[in-house]
Amino acid sequence: MKKILFFTPYGSFTGSEVVLWTYLQNFDRSQLRAALYSEQQGPLTKQLPTDIPLFTSPFDRGRLQRIYSKVANAMGVEVYQNNIRRIQERYQADYWYLNTVLMFPLSSLAEQMGVRTISHIHELHSSFESIGYQEMAHAMTYSDLVIGVTGQICELATVMGAKKTALLYPVVDLNRKNLSGQRVEALRKQLKIKPGAFVWTMVGTRIYRKGVDLFPFIAQALADQNCHFIWMGNSKPTGLNYLVDSQVKALNLPNVSFVDVQTDDYYNYLQLADGLVMTSREEPFGKIMTEAASLGKPLVAPNAGGAREFISPEMGELINYPTPEEFRRGMVKVMQNPGAYQENILMEKSHQFDAGIQTKRWESAILRL
Repeated sequence: MKKILFFTPYGSFTGSEVVLWTYLQNFDRSQLRAALYSEQQGPLTKQLPTDIPLFTSPFDRGRLQRIYSKVANAMGVEVYQNNIRRIQERYQADYWYLNTVLMFPLSSLAEQMGVRTISHIHELHSSFESIGYQEMAHAMTYSDLVIGVTGQICELATVMGAKKTALLYPVVDLNRKNLSGQRVEALRKQLKIKPGAFVWTMVGTRIYRKGVDLFPFIAQALADQNCHFIWMGNSKPTGLNYLVDSQVKALNLPNVSFVDVQTDDYYNYLQLADGLVMTSREEPFGKIMTEAASLGKPLVAPNAGGAREFISPEMGELINYPTPEEFRRGMVKVMQNPGAYQENILMEKSHQFDAGIQTKRWESAILRL
């Protein structure tokens, strides 16, 4: 029986953390024991299985505790590190599981305490800038196992000195699909989608890396087509999002809708779509591809990252450059040739990523250590 202490940053609906939660809900309790440390208490921490203890940062607790922690930290006390040391002394984990590169700075502390580590990379190059040179080097060379969500990431980990890698694509729980034809029609009316319009959907946080600034110009490039464009994803009140909202107004695009992540209606929004368009400038492996494919939706995405490893010609179109003109080419091809994209192949491919299958592969990779 291996005891694992998982470390994750937000406890929120980011793709990397939803994947982790899917594992935590489905793993074999007779083989592994788990506890979770989340830097912040987000909406997902409320959905943690009751048999998994939850720990958090001293800087994310009650007001008095936060003040005390900040004062002590300013006086030179290692408040953050000491908290994790106490957690390890209490839980006695065999492994620390560092979920996302944001948790890789803990690798050195793990070595100090004599704890082995597993590192899980969900990101590509731009996210590597979020941690230090030595922090990445230590996490790669110290970990007993580095998990990558694409073959490309596993290759990068090997270049960076990883002793052992495992390719584990993002997992999806297809049993949690909650679909309602009536609700889909209600959403269509709510978003004022014109009759017969081809609905293109993108899912992701509204940030530059996801290509949110490209979205209005893709809609503009398809102005001669009967289309509606939905972006489902949370956003922060940044200047970039103000710019995007302003561009939608300036370009007079009433067929562009932005909605926050809808947990209850998630699959209804996907069912509303006729196709998925991935606008990301850099996308390791968006699990949204597998979720949309499970509903038979054709895919259009840049020819890079996980999309290149997932999308075959019968499933959608890969474009060479993420420009509005290239997106138009791929999207028009899908709209004009619907019979070229086969629902059964899309659905069959998606089921290879289902929680029941992928969780066993994940367990196996850990138990072999």
